[in-house]
Amino acid sequence: MQFFDDQAASRIELDGGAVLTKCDQCRQQYSERVPPDEPPCNDCWVDLMEENNDAAKIFRIVRGQVISLHNGQHDEVIDLNFCALKVVMDWYEIQNQRECFEKVHGTFHHFIRERRQNES
Repeated sequence: MQFFDDQAASRIELDGGAVLTKCDQCRQQYSERVPPDEPPCNDCWVDLMEENNDAAKIFRIVRGQVISLHNGQHDEVIDLNFCALKVVMDWYEIQNQRECFEKVHGTFHHFIRERRQNES
């Protein structure tokens, strides 16, 4: 299985219905170290402001719905699929869709820039 980005791998649903989050996976990895260690939760965990909860929820759902362009060697992600973003905002009855769109789109491009900088 391959994910578009590390954050897309943050939630895995097993066949039996059990869900493993990125936090669960991290805790397990640290507990299996020799000697066992505590995970760096305080450095990793982000508490969102209330006004960003809707955008974060929508972002987690649509971040893999991307538009890509083949540049001769590989596919390069260039943007989010705006139609998918609109559909998901409608499903969740987001009231201020323009504000939500701007937050989700800005967050997506932040991570794209970060990813490109890490690759160079």
